[in-house]
Amino acid sequence: MENTARKIDTHEQAKVVGHIQLDTIKTTQVPLPAQTDTSPTAGSFLTQWTSTADDADTLRREHQRVVTEISLLQAENRWQAIVDLFHPVDDKVPELVAAGMETEIRSKVAFALTRLQRNDEAIQTLQQAIKQEPNSALLHYNLGYAALNELFTAKTERRIIPGKRKKELIELAHTNFATARALRPQSVTFCYRQAILCKEIEGKPKTAIPLFEQAITNWEQYSTDEQQRLHQQRPKYVKSLYHLASCLLEEGKADRSLQLLNQVEREDQGRNFLHPLFRHFAFGKVLYALNRHKEALDHLETAGQMADRHQPTDFVWELAARCALRLQQVDKAAACINRVPVQRRRPYVRWTEADVLATLGKTAEAMQVLQQCSERDRRSRHVALIRLSRLHLNMHQYQQGLDAAEQAVRFCEETYGNPSKEAQFWQAAGLHLLGKNTAALQILCMLEEGRFQYPHFRRLTDLVRAAISTAPRA
Repeated sequence: MENTARKIDTHEQAKVVGHIQLDTIKTTQVPLPAQTDTSPTAGSFLTQWTSTADDADTLRREHQRVVTEISLLQAENRWQAIVDLFHPVDDKVPELVAAGMETEIRSKVAFALTRLQRNDEAIQTLQQAIKQEPNSALLHYNLGYAALNELFTAKTERRIIPGKRKKELIELAHTNFATARALRPQSVTFCYRQAILCKEIEGKPKTAIPLFEQAITNWEQYSTDEQQRLHQQRPKYVKSLYHLASCLLEEGKADRSLQLLNQVEREDQGRNFLHPLFRHFAFGKVLYALNRHKEALDHLETAGQMADRHQPTDFVWELAARCALRLQQVDKAAACINRVPVQRRRPYVRWTEADVLATLGKTAEAMQVLQQCSERDRRSRHVALIRLSRLHLNMHQYQQGLDAAEQAVRFCEETYGNPSKEAQFWQAAGLHLLGKNTAALQILCMLEEGRFQYPHFRRLTDLVRAAISTAPRA
């Protein structure tokens, strides 16, 4: 389960969820009473003892038959068949449930349910299994995985989970991942999954960093023999390096991020645990942050060329366009934007498209793009309005620039409960250019108290104060 932009790897081959070590079923021999062989009850006691032993053997054989059948279906990715045959477990194998021998079957059925995106049913199935085996690290991990999978499925499908339910799922995933890690602290996969929960679902890269680091440390502490035996954990090790690099970049540590990506390149060579598209895009992001725009552009163009058919690449070409703008290659920037079909240009692509048009001197077209974007975008409308404000101010259309900035401020207040500080900066700039310096200074002082940092903020503040001090007194 992952992206990266990815989020969870839904294309992994089916894996057996795991097995539990069944305790040998013990049968108690019923002592025969002190009676002669002619006693009418002696035979019934012998029959009872033999029947108990036979029943235990029958249950063991039935359990093995069911597990083998599910495993064969798993190997063929026949998830629906598994569910049809064995879900709900209480109804399909009641004799094994009565004997307390159904835990492994519940685990496998739950895994099939997650593959079918029936995550709530998987969660319920695993919770029943954990009641019988509360110290099973694998069961706790699978339960955390099912909760995480539901969160990712909703995110992918852009389906809204009610706030209370989302909080419950996050807590359920954290609790069970943490329990699994406590029971098996050397696991790479357990740490990796909880880190993905923090990074991709909660948006907390700082919280994810120590978990990714622990996953990496766990793998690197394995001996060579252990790494060969636990080879199925290697992909999570490589992906932990990749995601840790992403988290560190968000924390402003681009140099360390680049070191990790170089390590990913070495570890993933010839294996392709990560799609080349995402690997080269990650290099592009880090190199862009390091102002190495030519190298970044090379990686981004490679990423776009290595994408699979129908694989989204809009994020690649948008960043490539920004690199080209920094290199003053405006025509190449326009060509990058044009690689994204018009109907697929999401707001962030349209923002860069407007930058390209403005740089080409097509200011009216840039304004039209931003205006359309501000009308259609309900989540980040303020970004387009801020850019529109800047264009108006540069064109000496001060009132229009002020209007756009004020709309951005109101949008953030109404939508998120807080004004955009960047929008307030441009609002103050518009007020200053219109000669309304007292109002502008009030905004700037408020930003100053909040330790706002922005290019030319100090310069604008000094200009406003100077204008007020030299203005004729009434």
